[in-house]
Amino acid sequence: MAELNEPATLPTETALEPAPRRGTHEVQDKVPPSAASHTHPGRLETALEHARICARIAADNRAKDILLLDLRNATPLVDFFVIATASSRRQGNAIGIEIDQEMKKIGEHKLGIEGSEEGRWTLIDYGDFVVHVFSEEARTYYALEEIWGDAATLEWHDPNRVRPKDRRAPEPEPGREVESGRESGEDFDGSEANN
Repeated sequence: MAELNEPATLPTETALEPAPRRGTHEVQDKVPPSAASHTHPGRLETALEHARICARIAADNRAKDILLLDLRNATPLVDFFVIATASSRRQGNAIGIEIDQEMKKIGEHKLGIEGSEEGRWTLIDYGDFVVHVFSEEARTYYALEEIWGDAATLEWHDPNRVRPKDRRAPEPEPGREVESGRESGEDFDGSEANN
């Protein structure tokens, strides 16, 4: 039995090693200490543009009801929220992963990511802006746009940007129009209709 005055023994180094991670991405990127600082000229404009890019990525991945909220007058903690709804867990994960990858490419480092394993609410924190990807039920339950109802909604669409083509919809052959899911001039069985 140890004496009361004896110092406690510390665990060995091997006991302090982190547990292996689940998932395909790091919870937090290696972040320079000034990543979310407003002291850098143009940081606010950069954060807004990056938040817009995140909203566009969500739209490209078929998210619904995408909002970009300006929280600068509502809280000193964060400047912008991107809020989107995914139809499934797989879609929500795809949106989160693509946003994370694109932000890394342009030098925006996340401070943390939460909820990507569960799929109900994925939160990606970039310091000046936070991306929320909800399931339909979770978005209704948490109602962030109601909580932050005084926040202005900002435009995130880029009218000059060409959206990626839908990979599932086939392109019609040149000179042939598509009507009601079938090419014009064909009957339902694929034979030519008599006109």
